[in-house]
Amino acid sequence: MKNVYLFSTVLLLALSSSCMNNKKEDVSVPQLEVEAPLETAANQCYQAIIGKDTITLTFMVNSVNQFEGELDYSYYQKDKSFGTLLGNVKGDTIFADYTFQSEGKTSVRELAFLKNDPNTFVEGHGEVVEVNGKAVFKDKSKIKFDGNIIYNKIECQE
Repeated sequence: MKNVYLFSTVLLLALSSSCMNNKKEDVSVPQLEVEAPLETAANQCYQAIIGKDTITLTFMVNSVNQFEGELDYSYYQKDKSFGTLLGNVKGDTIFADYTFQSEGKTSVRELAFLKNDPNTFVEGHGEVVEVNGKAVFKDKSKIKFDGNIIYNKIECQE
């Protein structure tokens, strides 16, 4: 009985070894076609100079019209205000929440920008109210874009 078991084992090993040798073929794995990544929008930079004050706006808009960027208010001989913007583009208008640091305090307020032409944005102003700790426009239909703060396109600094 031991001989039959030993013979079966040797036969099985011989067969499996010969099958493996016959199957040495080049196996090619098909290349996956990968779509090119979506084009990413480059940063856009704008600046408003009012007297000795400078306001710099840097942002990008993604493919689903989400707006994100930074806003830096550099006031002459006053505390600086710097923060991030996050919002949406609706037609030629951007509505964004500005989360910023000023005088050691973090605040949030809603801002609106109107694209005047390819090279300028105008910051809107209007009556604001506080809602859940955030300053928001009371009535967006009454926002005025009368040119108090005009941002002109500039080269972005790396």
